[in-house]
Amino acid sequence: MGDIPKTRRAVQIHGDGSVTVEEVPMPELGPKEVVVETAVSLISAGTECGGLRRLREKPSDAASRTTGYSTAGTIIALGEEVTEFEVGQRVIGMAGECYPHANYNVGHPMVTVPIPDGVSFDEAVMVCLAGTSMQAVRRLEPELGCFYAVVGQGLVGQFADQLIRLAGGRVAAVDLDDRRLQVALSHGAEIAINPSEQDLTAVLLEWAEGEGIDGSLLAYGGPGTEVMQQLSAAALKAPDGHQVGNISIVGGIRAELSFPVPFGNMDIKPSSRTGPGYHDPAYHQGVDYPRAYVRWTTRRNFVELLRRVADGSFVVDDLISHRYDFEDAGSAYDMIVEASEWSLGVLLEY
Repeated sequence: MGDIPKTRRAVQIHGDGSVTVEEVPMPELGPKEVVVETAVSLISAGTECGGLRRLREKPSDAASRTTGYSTAGTIIALGEEVTEFEVGQRVIGMAGECYPHANYNVGHPMVTVPIPDGVSFDEAVMVCLAGTSMQAVRRLEPELGCFYAVVGQGLVGQFADQLIRLAGGRVAAVDLDDRRLQVALSHGAEIAINPSEQDLTAVLLEWAEGEGIDGSLLAYGGPGTEVMQQLSAAALKAPDGHQVGNISIVGGIRAELSFPVPFGNMDIKPSSRTGPGYHDPAYHQGVDYPRAYVRWTTRRNFVELLRRVADGSFVVDDLISHRYDFEDAGSAYDMIVEASEWSLGVLLEY
C-alpha cells in the first residue's frame, strides 16, 4: 500500500449553481479498492451541466456536492485484497459513486479499467462517456447495411455514429448545429441533416432508397414529440402500413405521444448508463455477471472501447475541443452552461 492523502481537491456544485474547487476529506480505502491520482477528467455537458442550468435558474438550499464520473489516471495505492491491479498502472475510472472530478479518487474494481499501451490519458477518458453511447447502440441492434438516424451530435451522438458504422450500419447525422454535422461527416456519417433547414422525414426517406430507415438513436435532451413523429414517418413500413424498427433513446427527451397506431410495431428502447452493473454495489466491488448470461457489462463495454481506440478503429482525440486546468473548473462549466463558445469534449487537466 502506498501513501494515501488524508484530503483531496474536488469540484463542488453549490445550490446557486456556482462551481468551485475545494479541499474535502479523502474516502477510506476498502480492501478491494484502489487509490488513483487523476491525470484528466471529462465533463458531461448533458448530465452535469443540465442540472447546473436548472440550479442557476432556480437555486436550491441543498448542500454542496461533488460532480463528475469520468476520469483517467495512475494507481498509487492498493487495498489489501487487490491482486488484479498494480501501483503505477494507468486506468480509467467511470462512476459517480467513486470517480468524481477530484485529484485523488478511491476506485471500485469493476469500474476501474486498465488503459492499453499506446492510448493516451486524453483518449482513454473519452471512453468513459463512449460507454453510454455503446449501451445505446447495443439497444439499437444495428445490422450490416441497414439505415440509421442519429439525432443529436454532441459527444454521445458522435460516438454512436462511429459505433454504428463499426457494426456495419449506415448513418445519417441529425443536429441543428452545422459545425457538429461537419464533424460527424468526417467520422463516417453518410449524410448530415439540419432539421431547421431540411425536411427530416423526406431526406431520410430519400436516403434510405424510398423504403424507410431501419432505426433511430436519440442522443439529445429537450422536446422530442415532433422528432419522434418525424422518425416514425421515416421508418420502414410493412405491407399492412405498420412501422417497424428500433428507436433507442439515450438523451433526456420529453415527448407527448400516442400509442399504438402512430408507432405501429416499432420498439422504443430507453437506454441508461454504460451497461449492466453500473449502479450495482456488489458488481462495483467485484461480483461480475456471467458472460454467458450478460454478454456486455459496463466493464466489458469499456474494455472493448479501449481496444478499439488502441487499434485505431474508434477515433476520439479530435472530438476534444477544450482543455482547462482543474483548479479553473468553474470557467469550464460557465463556458458550457452559457454556451459562450462552441464545444464538444471538455477536459479538466490535473
